[in-house]
Amino acid sequence: MKLNWLILLAVCGVLSCKQKEQAVQTGEGTYFSIIDYVADQWEMNMGQPYGIDKITFANGKPDTLHTNAEQVDWAAIFKVFTATDISDAKYLDKYNFSAYADSANNTMNFYYDAKDTKLFTQKLYLTANPRNGRISSVYIETLKNGTFGTRTQRLFYIPTTSIVIQEFEAKASGDKKDIRVEYRFL
Repeated sequence: MKLNWLILLAVCGVLSCKQKEQAVQTGEGTYFSIIDYVADQWEMNMGQPYGIDKITFANGKPDTLHTNAEQVDWAAIFKVFTATDISDAKYLDKYNFSAYADSANNTMNFYYDAKDTKLFTQKLYLTANPRNGRISSVYIETLKNGTFGTRTQRLFYIPTTSIVIQEFEAKASGDKKDIRVEYRFL
């Protein structure tokens, strides 16, 4: 009988206790940070003895340079990619975000599409491994309209495989420029 009373008291005590309300997070979120990602990739791969083929296509004509990771101008590459960063809170609500799982390719895909053509970064597409969350590819498109023409970029990165930087310029005078630089890790 005493045991029944103890159980009843314990149940009543638990039911009568008011649970603390958990604070609702009101902090603003951010979008994916290319700056942090580039820094992370640098830390992970710094000092690795990669052989690299740098292939430059200027208006369709290729020029190949066989080099290594020590000789590549990483600062210039990082500058191009980090200029596309949209992680600052000022970019919230400036992009349509969508995510979907691709079961055929076993990937998670995250898409950021600019709502306004005046934004520099127009598209940021990430593909990740759903098991470990690692980014398996980054694709970025930029757009800059000016008085004297339009400049677009297409950037693509697959970790320790390839980096592609493609730039198109169409000047008001009618002149066009198409440059693509590929860094292929060997």
